[in-house]
Amino acid sequence: MKSIYHTKTPEETMALGQKLAKRLSGGSVVLLCGDLGAGKTHFTKGIARGLGIQGIIKSPTFTYVNSYSLIEGKGKGDGTESLPAPSSQPHAFHHYDLYRLSPGDDLSSIGLDDSLNDPEAINVIEWADRLQELPKDYIQVHLKTGGGVVESEEGSVHELAIEWYESAIVPESEVQDFWDEWKTPEHVRAHCRQVASVALQLGQAMIHAGKIIDLNALNTAALLHDMSRVCDFKTMDRNHFSEPITDEKWDAWLQLREQFKGQRHGDIAAKFLKEKGYHRTAHLIAHHHFVDLLGAPELFEDDLELAIVYYADKRVKHDQIVSVTDRLADGRERYLQNATPEKVKTSKKIETLVLNLEKKLFEGVGIEPGDIK
Repeated sequence: MKSIYHTKTPEETMALGQKLAKRLSGGSVVLLCGDLGAGKTHFTKGIARGLGIQGIIKSPTFTYVNSYSLIEGKGKGDGTESLPAPSSQPHAFHHYDLYRLSPGDDLSSIGLDDSLNDPEAINVIEWADRLQELPKDYIQVHLKTGGGVVESEEGSVHELAIEWYESAIVPESEVQDFWDEWKTPEHVRAHCRQVASVALQLGQAMIHAGKIIDLNALNTAALLHDMSRVCDFKTMDRNHFSEPITDEKWDAWLQLREQFKGQRHGDIAAKFLKEKGYHRTAHLIAHHHFVDLLGAPELFEDDLELAIVYYADKRVKHDQIVSVTDRLADGRERYLQNATPEKVKTSKKIETLVLNLEKKLFEGVGIEPGDIK
């Protein structure tokens, strides 16, 4: 899923690149595609600025690559100075321009293979369509202007389509297979689809407001957040399911409940996906439980996708999108009937945090919670 942004000036294009820089870490690769004048170099300048690099960033059309230190504060490409960076951050930023190369040309002589395999480097590659082989993980940014892009009173509008291709994220094509493997009940699947709908609606609104959002990560995490929900249903009554329950399915559910007895379904699913290598999806799923917002609020402040998945789950009652207040009332009715005073007090604290989270998520995005349907 592509996140589509529009910029009207080079400064706006650079500002968007600066925002993306905050999402980059050691090993990140950004592939830039688009015609001449589409804004690739301005976007790269923004990324460099976001990484703390000061001075003039020039496209290395004739040298193929300019490299900058993110530790010592000295760039090797054109003498550019950079701000000191904590040792935990990437040590280098490599800016490639492959314009003078033809598709399929040998790139080993310019050091691209080495820098792409450097886990402590960030690579940005202009004219990435020249690459014969794509990296395993990358962020693709396709820029265009002119034809097909709306004109504004200020002039040409640039369109930037950003999409994450990460092996740590479950591809949508595998969601059905995981549902089937875990024998996820049909009504739970319906709930997950609605949670994904809420998450994507909010994510799109944030993108329209200029925030950097990975829609692929949002979508599959929302679809799989309750994948193993049958493992910790409070009660199990075969007659309460609307779908046909075969003996095989019922036995499988009972076995899963016995195998994972006492564990939370989010933790179960997260561990399973982490073992499959889907670390990012596992992280987003692991923290969607109601109490998680109280236990580690800082996680939700630093990770928009995590906050959106958590919030989207609090907007869906069964398979219907409802208000947060309705969903919280439903939770009180289902889980606090015979609760201790201490548990009721804790629940009220979390409810306040959820309402505050909603306010923060919708701040400046141009829509209200009631607009999500």
